[in-house]
Amino acid sequence: MALVPYEESAEMGLQKFHKPLATFSANHTIQIRQDWRQLGVAAVVWDAAVVLATYLEMGAVELRGRSAVELGAGTGLVGIVAALLGAQVTITDRKVALEFLKSNVEANLPLHVQPRAVVKELTWGQDLGSFSPGEFDLILGADIIYLEETFADLLQTLVHLCGSQSVILLACRIRYERDSNFLAMLERQFTVSKVHYDPEKDVHVYKAQKRSQREGL
Repeated sequence: MALVPYEESAEMGLQKFHKPLATFSANHTIQIRQDWRQLGVAAVVWDAAVVLATYLEMGAVELRGRSAVELGAGTGLVGIVAALLGAQVTITDRKVALEFLKSNVEANLPLHVQPRAVVKELTWGQDLGSFSPGEFDLILGADIIYLEETFADLLQTLVHLCGSQSVILLACRIRYERDSNFLAMLERQFTVSKVHYDPEKDVHVYKAQKRSQREGL
């Protein structure tokens, strides 16, 4: 069953972000608590998260038994879906968002699945010592490409977390030239391809893998 909003409304602009709950129907009903007033952009469900979670649920990537990390998780929707699909997931964000993130994870994962999900602090470029280089099979990010001043730290983080066989999946809407600039930065160290596009939400999903040393020569 596809991951879709449980109740589709005609609300415009940012109004939907002020709703206390965003509900989705997948193999399980997922109710994501939102808190725009307290945490702003970190505490609402963005379209890119819905698209990436849907892409995972389509079975395009094998998740069962794989290690995954979600960067800038916000509400945790993508990491929650990955855990429900069998991955061992580390769901990360900045310290200020962790309590809120953890509440969503615990509310939406059955008790027998909760051991597969860990909520952990990660500020890009700063907390990398807490993670082993190349630790994860899969790195997930939804709508994390939007602040140009974070691009260098985000790239450093991706390089650190990726091993030679790791796969990065980034879902984003290309709003501005700077968004394309980040993809160009990414392509200097990773092989990047577009693997999915949702025309209704205008969201792209990009897959990236580390270039081999031979490719860089």
